[in-house]
Amino acid sequence: MEYEERFEKAVQVTGVGLLVNLGLTLFKLFAGILGSSAAMVADAVHSLSDFLTDIVVIFGFKVAKKPVDKSHNYGHGKIETLSASLVGLMLLIVAGQILFYGLRKILLFVEGENLEQPALIALYAALLSVILKELMYHYTILESRKINSMALTANAWHHRSDAFSSLCTMIGIGAAIFLGGKWVVLDPLMAVFLSFIILKVALKIFRSSINELIEASLDEETEGKIRQIIQNTEGVKALSNLKTRRIGNNIAVDIRIKVDSALDIGEANRISIHVEHNLKKKPSGPIPMSL
Repeated sequence: MEYEERFEKAVQVTGVGLLVNLGLTLFKLFAGILGSSAAMVADAVHSLSDFLTDIVVIFGFKVAKKPVDKSHNYGHGKIETLSASLVGLMLLIVAGQILFYGLRKILLFVEGENLEQPALIALYAALLSVILKELMYHYTILESRKINSMALTANAWHHRSDAFSSLCTMIGIGAAIFLGGKWVVLDPLMAVFLSFIILKVALKIFRSSINELIEASLDEETEGKIRQIIQNTEGVKALSNLKTRRIGNNIAVDIRIKVDSALDIGEANRISIHVEHNLKKKPSGPIPMSL
């Protein structure tokens, strides 16, 4: 896929999610307030975070697609990674908000206060959200794999976390409506349970993107494959000082190779070019290199 086409596709996919999230945020907030559901209000906040995150991701893609220039020799791919880290951070905040909201309702219940039974509109809103957000997850994750985008993958999991959120909300609201009585507490309990699911996903996304931003090396398996490709290149006698890092959907490799000392500079340079070409053939995408 061409460079420009990749980013246009990413913006298109995120734009679809933005519209879905805006509609769900308004409907779930309305249903949560009208239907007296703590879990649904928390779920609406989650959808609002999805909507805001989509805006951040679209902005990130718009900047990241800028080509290499004098002040950015490796391009602007880190902006895409920064967008992914902001998605993770937003999820962390959302998890904390939902946890606080649910615990406050549970505490009121423990102290003897009667929690209002949710209405059916809150249940319908949760069901609609589960269906739409799970569809958005599959659509976004499929496109993210096609263009190898960490930011789009993070956003896909944001969609799925909202689907999980709405599923838990639906269970809690359904139990509160059809069982009544003390079972009403299941509504905020599900909100608390949901917060821990979101927290786990958020930490994974945030840790991965931060590692890339601080120039963390690639995993041992990937570096092993890079070494193998270089060693299998005709003319390479040995290699040393391998350094790797990820820049957006690309991998940057710095490596020192040893060739036959009898070769002239031109022949040695051709070997280094062959190494670079062999690495660029890999599905990981273009690899900026320093040999």
